[in-house]
Order: sequence, then structure tokens, then C-alpha cells
Amino acid sequence: MKIVHVVETWIGGVANYVRALMVEQRNMGHEIVLLCDPRNLKLADIGVTGISVVHYRSSRNPLLIPAIAHRLKKVLVGLQADVIHCHSTFPGLYVRLNRFGDEKILYTPHAWSFMKRDIAPVTRHAFAFVERAMANRCTRILCMSFDEVRAAKRHGIGLDNIDLVYTGIAPDSASERSIETAALTLNPVTTIHIGYFGRLDYQKGFDILLNAIPLLREGLHVHVFGAAVRGGVNVQSDDPRVTYHGWVGPDETRRAMLDMDVIVVPSRWEGLALVPIEAMRAGKVLVVSSEGSLPEQVIHGYNGLMLRELSGTCLADQLNALSIEECRRMGANARHVFDHAFRADRFFKSLMSCYENA
Repeated sequence: MKIVHVVETWIGGVANYVRALMVEQRNMGHEIVLLCDPRNLKLADIGVTGISVVHYRSSRNPLLIPAIAHRLKKVLVGLQADVIHCHSTFPGLYVRLNRFGDEKILYTPHAWSFMKRDIAPVTRHAFAFVERAMANRCTRILCMSFDEVRAAKRHGIGLDNIDLVYTGIAPDSASERSIETAALTLNPVTTIHIGYFGRLDYQKGFDILLNAIPLLREGLHVHVFGAAVRGGVNVQSDDPRVTYHGWVGPDETRRAMLDMDVIVVPSRWEGLALVPIEAMRAGKVLVVSSEGSLPEQVIHGYNGLMLRELSGTCLADQLNALSIEECRRMGANARHVFDHAFRADRFFKSLMSCYENA
């Protein structure tokens, strides 16, 4: 099977999702092609060998979208793919504006554009109108959470064309050893390390974390792994309680999570956040917002804590109340949730079934 993945940028959750998918599909013997704007891609950052990379120029300017869609169709027709899988809003629009032959067209929104909280109502209605109009221009729409499915229904997108496929990631033996070691450690811990992984922007709630930092008690230290991409939040780099590590790749992310005690995800909206799944694999307690898909991943008091409100005060209160013993208890539970709900084999089996049966 020849599979083409169409993306706009190669950073963050979409890149991690597509990377894992391409690795598995390549290992299964499929021919894989990645289409991406070269301005948003460094070949060294792909992290997947044995695939083809084709460049195209993207834009969010409405006046340029028809021309981009036309050029992209020429590229896709020339590739003679069996499956074209477009990821996020604008690749989904570029591809679905065209008519194709026998190719299966799959679309993963990675959180519907109309779910954003930082757009005007008229823009939200415009996004919803476009998604409704485009809904039948693909073979299947693959949602990543019940929250996405509910949002589709609220905005008049028919559910007959939608499949729900929870994301999963591969287990990590290093994480398992770290969890076992932590369970046996009796030495007192003087500092609880809090990790934030992701874009430093409004959607991810980075400003909420910044507002919480001045309210944190002694013995808590925040580590920030990420960078601003679009709609970034100003960074406060002079606080001794915070260490900024910049953007890190998937391997560095895995290693860094093992050194954390708590992972915070104060997002305002999500499709299905990958960071909580990575944190659960590492056996780390989560402190998350109650927005979007996050309640589908965290059971309050079992594998993490949920914020009653999206504020720095509420986040600080939850973090200040945590002890290292609670971190370890809920972290072990988090690994249990990962093993039973978010492993890669379950995800790949469900997704490839969608490819084959579409």
C-alpha cells in the first residue's frame, strides 16, 4: 500500500503523531511519502528513515488556498497513492477541495478549528461552515477523542463519516525501569520537579503556568520544554524557580520526562493531547485542565489531578498540595492506565483497520 501523509508544519503533537504512524507503516512494508512545507521542516527533524519527502508551499491566506489545492492535486495524482491521509485543518482543506479517483482520502483534524478559544465567533462559524461543506469530500474523518466527536455533532457535521481512534504510543523499557526504581527509593526528596512540554502559547495554557509560578511553595521547580510557534506567550526567563530547556525532540522528551515528578497540561482545548499519554508511559502524575479531551485521559485522584478552573491560583494550589509519595502513587496508576488504554499496538490496529475498510 502506498500511503501519503500531508502536513502543514513539522513540530509538536501533529509531528509526533505522524512520525509514529509512518514508522509503524514503514515497518509493515508500506511505501510512505510525507508532504510538508519546506519552510516548516528540517529533514534532520523527521526522525524516520526509508520514506520519501515531497515539498509543497502552504499558506493560510484564503486568496491563495485554491491555487495551493490545485498544485497539490497535481503532486498527489503523480504519486498514485492508495491512501492520502491529511493532518489538521489546512492540509485537510487543500486536499478535500479536489476530486480524486480511487484514492482513499482520510482526514484527521487534530482538534477541529472551530474548537479554538482564541478566535472570534464569526471566525468559528466560518470554520464550522467549511468543515460541514468538506465533510463528505473525504472517505473517512478520524477523530482522536469523544470531545472531537461531540464538537462535530454540535456543529452539524454528520457522524456517519466519522471514526474515533484513540492515539497510542509504544511502551518504553526505560520508563518501566524508572517506575520500578522510584517504587524502591526510600531516600528523601527535597525538590519536586514539574515538567511542561509543548508550545508556549495560549492554547496550551502556558500563560496559566506562568501565573502559577510566583505562588509555588519552596521545594518545587518548573522545567519548560518547548518553544513559541504561533500565538506565543512572553517568557519570563529571570525566575530562579524555572529552567527553560527550549524545544526538544522525541528522544530527549522521553528522557526528560523520566526526570520529572509531575507533568502539567493546562490546555484550553485539545484534540487528544499526546503529552499526557507520554507522561503516563513514563509513570508520571498529571495535573491537567478539565477542557477538551483531557477528562478522557485523567481520573482525578487516581492518575492525576484536574483543575477546577483555568487559573494560575488553582494550578498553584494543586501543585503545592502534592507530596512525593502522592506523585509516586498516582504515577504508578498512570502507567497502569497507559498499559490498558493508550499502547501503540491498539492504536495502530484500529487505524490500519480504518485504512483498509474505508
